[in-house]
Amino acid sequence: MTGAGYHLVPSRESEETCVSMVDEEKTTNFDKHAVPSSAASSDDDDTDIPQARRTPWLKLKAILLIALVASTTIAACCIYRNGVKPASIWTNRPINPHRPTSTLSSDSNVIFGLGIGDVTGPIVEVNMMGYASLPQTNTGLHIRLRSRAFIVGSQEKESSNYFRARLAARFKSFIPTADGSANRWLFINSDICMGDTAVRKAVVDQLRQKYPGVYGERNVAFVGTHSHAGPGGFMQSLLPTLTSKGVILQNFDAIVQGTVKAAVQAHEDYTSRQNRVASGESATRLSYGKTRLEDAHIQRSRYAYEQNSQEERDLYNDEDQDHDFGLLKFEDLPQSQQGTSAATPAGFLSWYAVHGTSLYENNTLTSGDNKGLAALLYESAQQPEMLPGQNGFVAGFSQALVGDTSPNTKGAWCDDGSACEYKHSTCDNGKGKERVQTCHGRGPAWGLDEYLPVSPTGGYDWASNEIIARKQVDAARSIMDRPATATFSHADDYESMTHLTGPIKSVKMNVDMSQYTVYRPDGSRVKTCPAALGYGFAGGTTDGPGAFDFVQGSNKTDHHNPFWDLVKGFIKNPSQEQIECQAPKAVLLDIGEIHKPYDWGPSIVEVQILRVGRLFILIVPGEFTTMAGRRLKKVVGEAVKKAGLVDEGEEPIVQVSGPASTYGHYVTTEEEYSVQRYEGASTLFGPHTLEAYMDVFSRRLVPALKEGARDLPVGPQKAFDITKAWKFKTGVVYDNPPIGHSFGDVLEQPLLSYPIPNSNFSHPTSLFNGQPTTSSTSNITVTFVAANPRNNLRLEGTYFEIQRFNTDTGTWLVERTDGHHSTTMRWTRTNELHGSSKIEVGWSVEPWTKQGLYRIVYYGDRKTPFTGKIQSFEATSSEFYVV
Repeated sequence: MTGAGYHLVPSRESEETCVSMVDEEKTTNFDKHAVPSSAASSDDDDTDIPQARRTPWLKLKAILLIALVASTTIAACCIYRNGVKPASIWTNRPINPHRPTSTLSSDSNVIFGLGIGDVTGPIVEVNMMGYASLPQTNTGLHIRLRSRAFIVGSQEKESSNYFRARLAARFKSFIPTADGSANRWLFINSDICMGDTAVRKAVVDQLRQKYPGVYGERNVAFVGTHSHAGPGGFMQSLLPTLTSKGVILQNFDAIVQGTVKAAVQAHEDYTSRQNRVASGESATRLSYGKTRLEDAHIQRSRYAYEQNSQEERDLYNDEDQDHDFGLLKFEDLPQSQQGTSAATPAGFLSWYAVHGTSLYENNTLTSGDNKGLAALLYESAQQPEMLPGQNGFVAGFSQALVGDTSPNTKGAWCDDGSACEYKHSTCDNGKGKERVQTCHGRGPAWGLDEYLPVSPTGGYDWASNEIIARKQVDAARSIMDRPATATFSHADDYESMTHLTGPIKSVKMNVDMSQYTVYRPDGSRVKTCPAALGYGFAGGTTDGPGAFDFVQGSNKTDHHNPFWDLVKGFIKNPSQEQIECQAPKAVLLDIGEIHKPYDWGPSIVEVQILRVGRLFILIVPGEFTTMAGRRLKKVVGEAVKKAGLVDEGEEPIVQVSGPASTYGHYVTTEEEYSVQRYEGASTLFGPHTLEAYMDVFSRRLVPALKEGARDLPVGPQKAFDITKAWKFKTGVVYDNPPIGHSFGDVLEQPLLSYPIPNSNFSHPTSLFNGQPTTSSTSNITVTFVAANPRNNLRLEGTYFEIQRFNTDTGTWLVERTDGHHSTTMRWTRTNELHGSSKIEVGWSVEPWTKQGLYRIVYYGDRKTPFTGKIQSFEATSSEFYVV
């Protein structure tokens, strides 16, 4: 394909922009040092020449000053554009024009830094993000949500864009093309449903202020794990925040704060490691490997997948899912052991395609779902002595080709046990009508009744979530246990590791996907459309069925209830041009053309590639289906080889990662789009969306990775102030204890003792067999008179502790917090008018629990009536034995 209408490198307009900045600078400086207008006018009068000659030094100084400012600015601008270190402008160090500053030489060490931060927003009274289900308002906490940061960069001194960073920091609307270091990138994997433009911008703004010239627009990637069990209300577009009653600033701020904390920690870790390498104390190693994980996901839209040609499906052995589990391994090597197998693993970042929908729509406990749980389990097993969130080892479980995947591996079934209808995923409602509401996906623990007693949801999904999480943990462990070699050479190598060295680079740009033109090889051209959602979108999926009489697979030729045509008319009827552009989609919500009070959906999306050696990570703003992702990876791999970015005979490793940055919903193939199941109906920009992304990544981003390539233009930007978004969710009014009680009173005490469950497991480090370990009958529950948890999110802290008495020291030690998988906290409003509530702390005793005397301590924060002051309190249960 060709990219007509777009230059592969910035045009002369970019250089003219650079010059225009200089012209503005000259104008400003001239005005600042100008002589009075009377003197200026006298220069044109011959009679004033003697007067002028009497002050030649003053005029000469002014001219020299202007010339100095102009020449310096022009030099800085042009040098920046060509990627030379700005430090060379101000120091006596010579500039080597033959030395690229945007990439590393292939024999350079790669430096990395890892960090983790708490992004747990309000855990009660907020609608949860993902299922768009009004009844799913959170009531408590399963595990805390984390952002995990991974920095990859150069051992060498990196080019600084300090000057540009200060401009960007001062003038928020001005984002230079080279904002951030070219040869360092930051990948953030966050336990939230998806990346978002406003969240990413807020994070980048803070990092730019703290580290000018280091982190910026082009080298920060923000990816969500796609958990459907976290609080909502953090997104820039209006539509995804409707169920949460608009933006929840408390959640938005928590995500930003925790993510920045993770990035800062990673930066400090990076700097420390860089110093150790520079001093010869140690070295680093990055390596990539992959394995196949076949039984942790299932194709949830097989009918749509089958619309792709048999010839193309045969290329992948007709496997309807991408079973690859890829992993980037970070290791430290002591100086005396460099090149040996005695390396210390510091963490990893992995990719695997499985939806974050293990926990069903009726779950109301805040959780990271299977990806967040997998990270917690691996980190806890790696450093069992550390509390969650305090670990130094960082495990990242990110998404890949997630669009048409499901963790409900037993398939979709009707409530009566019959199979769901194949094309539309419906069941007979008993009244002769086919409906989606009773067609549900079943997870791997379905029917295992022994796990129901410890399920906070009362269903099988709790154990299913753990099974899917542990299967990913097992896959990661199998790769982490391999020795690092350099034998990884082809796409089907599932046994080796490849050592990754430079080059390192990040490229990014914004693209208006509402009107992107793709020129095909045959000379024809196709366009994308303004964003729209089809009727099949409202039909939901087998992971989360839709409402009313909507079904998947509804295109414009299918019959549908005319009532919904009437309803959508009150919002906005699509234009004829939009109807034709989106066909065969039957447009339900024309969100790309609704801009009041602000944009209902995205038009501009953010696309990005992060490179380290042979690994090319495609940061995609949406959920690509299996075949759509395969096509993207193929065309990018071909472009990489054509551009000479890998050695002759080498195969690039192309990894898709999303949903990131802007949430552009789904991306299907044109064939899948034609049947308008949920994924196709949620492909916002029309049937040619995938072609547009393939064009952008292969013809715009990949060439920009070449050595000496000019910086990409930032692309269109749309300013948005999140504080001015719709916000209809009220805050906490006040808290009061029930009459006759005080805050922290224990309403339900624990029993005197609990047995440690019998199990073959003796320690959490042995829990890598893919099976649940919480089938304990020792369930401890303590209930306290509580206050609303929204009063204090206790980021980097905990709402409760489970403490064990240390007989040797006579002190209480913290054994569990609200961040552990075995604990839960559920909050209940007991009297709305009075403002009273209670909290239940639960603990399923694990087989490896230490014997001893225990107690549970609850930390609360009350909002006082009238004054609104937040006051902290704590309460302690009676003591009990675990034996």
